[in-house]
Amino acid sequence: MASQSGSGTGSASGSGSISSSQNVNLSPLWDYVTKLEKRGTIGGTWNFRCNICGETRSGSYTRIKAHLLQILGEGVTICKKVTRSQKLEMKRKSSLSPIARSFDMNTRAQLDEEIARMFYTGGLSFNLARNPHYYRAFTFAATHNIPGYVPPSYNKLRTTFLQQEKNNVEKLLQPIKATWQEKGLTIVSDGWSDPTRKSLINFMATSGNGPMFLKAVDCFGEVKDKFFIANLMKEVIDEVGHQNVVQIITDNVANC
Repeated sequence: MASQSGSGTGSASGSGSISSSQNVNLSPLWDYVTKLEKRGTIGGTWNFRCNICGETRSGSYTRIKAHLLQILGEGVTICKKVTRSQKLEMKRKSSLSPIARSFDMNTRAQLDEEIARMFYTGGLSFNLARNPHYYRAFTFAATHNIPGYVPPSYNKLRTTFLQQEKNNVEKLLQPIKATWQEKGLTIVSDGWSDPTRKSLINFMATSGNGPMFLKAVDCFGEVKDKFFIANLMKEVIDEVGHQNVVQIITDNVANC
């Protein structure tokens, strides 16, 4: 709804300017304007631009409050574009105690509830909360001013961003693959069943630089005889390159 005022302090802020933390703690309506230039060396008078109507005005916090909340008789024109819901939100922020404004307790509690509901209604594992990317995502959003940001949609997550992450993983694996032609690699195969008892065969490549998962093949309805296993192994060898393979280890042939 409103951009942060910290980005608009400019180089003209004097020694008597109010710090951004003080603005948040004691004067929450600063968040709805952009500071342009400090007026005088002491006090809290600024040239400011309203983030809602875009008009430029001058005054202290009292005039900013009058402008945004449409209070007449304070020597400043009122904002003609502020909505009723925005005014209610501003009054709510102004009525909070200094301690509550300092930590914005209501907003923090509401965010916690929304995150918790995401887990409950989506059937997400609580272990996701231990994922470092989960923490980094919310920390990044909280420390950067991103007006109008909307999280990735269902379709983007399963198409665009999935392909981007696949490309990113390929780049991370490239240093390992680069050693295969020089030192060769060993292909390792292992058969197992997932929690639904679906029959799978994993293929991995190991080399001096470490192991790498290649792929898993769903063998449901297949007869895992030596011909089936041999054909799968040929496909893997073709994918990594014949000249790179120095050894093949599998526990599937013994079961044929």
